[in-house]
Amino acid sequence: MTVFAVLIAVGIPAVFLCVIYTLDLYASRTFQLVLLCFAWGAIGGLGLSFAFNQYVALPLIVELELSILVLYVVFGPIAEELLKSLWLFYVSRRPEFTYFVDGAIYGFAAGIGFSITENIIYLTAYPDLAMGMALMRAFSTCLMHGTAAALVGAAVGRFRFRQRSGQRVALVGGWAAAIFLHAAFNGLANVPALTESPLGAVVNIAIGLGGVGLIVAFIVVGLREERAWLAQTLDLATVRVTDAEVQAAQAYGSIEEVLKPIIKKFPQEAEQVQDLVLLQAQLGIKRKVHQRLADVTLQQQLDQEIAQMQARMERLRKDVGWRVMIYLRRVFPKEALDVWSRLEVLAARSGTPDLQKWVQMLEARPGSPERDWRSTVSGRLSEADQD
Repeated sequence: MTVFAVLIAVGIPAVFLCVIYTLDLYASRTFQLVLLCFAWGAIGGLGLSFAFNQYVALPLIVELELSILVLYVVFGPIAEELLKSLWLFYVSRRPEFTYFVDGAIYGFAAGIGFSITENIIYLTAYPDLAMGMALMRAFSTCLMHGTAAALVGAAVGRFRFRQRSGQRVALVGGWAAAIFLHAAFNGLANVPALTESPLGAVVNIAIGLGGVGLIVAFIVVGLREERAWLAQTLDLATVRVTDAEVQAAQAYGSIEEVLKPIIKKFPQEAEQVQDLVLLQAQLGIKRKVHQRLADVTLQQQLDQEIAQMQARMERLRKDVGWRVMIYLRRVFPKEALDVWSRLEVLAARSGTPDLQKWVQMLEARPGSPERDWRSTVSGRLSEADQD
């Protein structure tokens, strides 16, 4: 087993996780919870699955004189998909879990954690095949594990607003989809006609990459629904958000482009303006979640979080200052060729907004060194067109 093979087996799945993680534009989930899900999959989920397969499934297969294939297409998929997603029960009770986009990301993290530890086990067992195995598993098996767990997380998030019976049905459905995907993948991996030809590798990689594409599609659909929530829930009477600010929050992915004239006039307040728009987007989503929750405890938790977000919005408005707020709301009226109208135009023109460009700013806290606005926004002002 070479160091390079280990780097491939760990690094490539981790890169896919980072890409999926950054796609959630209106992120309420925390990196800490994502790491906890990853750790559960890597340690808890895999450890329990290994114990089940070793001490329950294999002895039963031997006793019943069944084919070892039963382990790969029946016992293994059932045990692994149930156990590696157990942590989602805890995460789904957290206020940071707002929608099925979050569930898909948490689940994907657990699956990738599981697969990375499994990679290390396989590389240790077959050191002579380390390089080829690391590459193959990184683009196939690892992504299958991530996708399967993400299906469970998405199902939990999608139906968490239903009655308990509906939640149970959703959970069973998510598990069934994950188990079927896992069993089908393992079954195809054991078909002699495929394993003895390059076609087998192509099929496995296609399933892995196709699974990632499916999760990306889930996230895109989720973001569209979350944008629709914003206009419904940013109540002007209770949170003092103007129509212009609602439109800004809805088109947050393209906001750098349209804030150029504002940043040029008020460069010192640029970061606070961006923080304010993001906070309003998150607030709208939280309020929509609150409306749909049936769980009183979760409603109370969200009440506290919403109150804290409203207080932060007021502080940001004060930090930005009345001159900037007047400039935002009056100098750029909604009816004119202004910042807010341009947000909608840019969003429509670009289709899916560029969700990657704001990753660094979304993840860093205001005022931290990594929030370098001059390199990401202000540094490009010289290229801005004069509107």
